[in-house]
Amino acid sequence: MKFLFNRCLIMSVFLTFSILLIGCSNTASSKVTITKEMDQIVSDTIMEQNKDELAPTEKQFEVHKIYGADEKDGVITIYLYAIYEGYNKSTGTEVQSGHSYSARIKLAKDENGYVLKEYKTPEEGGEFMDSLEELFPRKYSKQVLKDNGNGADLDEQMQKKVENWLSKTNK
Repeated sequence: MKFLFNRCLIMSVFLTFSILLIGCSNTASSKVTITKEMDQIVSDTIMEQNKDELAPTEKQFEVHKIYGADEKDGVITIYLYAIYEGYNKSTGTEVQSGHSYSARIKLAKDENGYVLKEYKTPEEGGEFMDSLEELFPRKYSKQVLKDNGNGADLDEQMQKKVENWLSKTNK
């Protein structure tokens, strides 16, 4: 009798957890592979959001590193680190203005492609850590802190864009 009771108890616990897992799977987020279209929207968003933030220059560039993305309820959330810099022909590859930062971008798909739903960056100063932890999953917030000091290894990408622009404009 005791054996039967234990077996029923184990079975009911198993069924309860199974039902909970099935019920929660509809709201759980899933990983997303970033398409070229999504990546272009990220680039365009970075350029648009920063166009009035820094001192004017002849040409501005952005490079970014995507930590990851997920989808929940039809909204794709992208976690990234970006560098935005401005250059002038007369000063060549010397940065005239710029900054680097982490951001969270949310996109939704409609009949014409993807639409920007949200662009958010962590607060600055003393609020940075709390804000970062609210915006980013822990695994990405740790990477942001690591990348803050070294530009997320994006300098070479930026240099190539600037040199390409300079070679085309100096002809």
